[in-house]
Amino acid sequence: MESTSVVTLGVQLIFGFLASVAGIALWAHTRQPAWVLVILATLVGYLGVLLQLLGALGIINLDFWTLGGISILKVGVGAASPLLYALGLYLALRSFLKP
Repeated sequence: MESTSVVTLGVQLIFGFLASVAGIALWAHTRQPAWVLVILATLVGYLGVLLQLLGALGIINLDFWTLGGISILKVGVGAASPLLYALGLYLALRSFLKP
């Protein structure tokens, strides 16, 4: 693995950590479903970066569960974050557009 990709993942990990801490602090003050989904998306995104870094360093095997040669773990974590963001933003938009 190239050192630049590990450094890039490390930088993403640092800023993802800061976003996750801010999200957890916000979660303590709000229980609105839209915000909770956005915070969960941030945490899942951080988990994805953490898993990528651990996989790049050879600590864990991300291809443990595969279906047709595709890693279920990579696809699941990669798809969960945008899906949660989309649901959270949809709920927020719906609350603003209520008559």
